[in-house]
Amino acid sequence: MTESDRRISPRHQTAASIRDEMFQRRMLGLDADKVYAYLDLLADQVQATERELSETRTENERLNAELRRVQAELDEIEQGGDRVNEQVVQMFSQAQLVAEEMVEDVSRDARERISQARSREREMAEEARSTAGQQVSSYARAAQAQMQSIMESFASEIDRLGSSPLSRDSAVDSGDWRNRDR
Repeated sequence: MTESDRRISPRHQTAASIRDEMFQRRMLGLDADKVYAYLDLLADQVQATERELSETRTENERLNAELRRVQAELDEIEQGGDRVNEQVVQMFSQAQLVAEEMVEDVSRDARERISQARSREREMAEEARSTAGQQVSSYARAAQAQMQSIMESFASEIDRLGSSPLSRDSAVDSGDWRNRDR
C-alpha cells in the first residue's frame, strides 16, 4: 500500500464500506487476515459510533421536546400566577370588608346592650354592663381570631406564591400589591 493509499479517504466510511473494502494481493505484502481483522475492528467501532450518535440525536430530540413542554408549562404557570395575584388582592379586600362589618356588628350589638342595661335598675344595669362587656370581649376575641386566621391564610398563600421563581417575576411585573390600595 502506498503512502497516498494510507491517507484517510475524504468521504465518510460506513461500517459496511470498511468491511467490503478489497485489497490487491502481492507477494511479501501484508497478512490479509490481519488486515481484514483490523478492518472489521474499525467497522465495529464506526458502527458503534454511528449507533451512539443516533441514540444521542434521539435523546437530544426528546430533551428538546421536554424542554418545550416545560417552557409551555412555565408560561401557563406564570399566567396562572398573575390570576392568583389578582385573586389574592380581591380576597384581601373582601376580608377587610368582612372584618369591618364584623366590628360594626359587634359595636352595634354592644351599644344596644348597654342602652338596655341603663334602663334597668342600678343592680341589674351593673350586671348587664358586666355581661355586655364579657360578650364584647368574646366577640372581639372571635373577630380577632377569625381575622388572624384570614391573615395567616393570605400570608401562607403569598409565601407559597413568593417561593416560585416565576411568581416573583410576575409580582415585580404587576407591582407591589400591598401598596396598590394605599
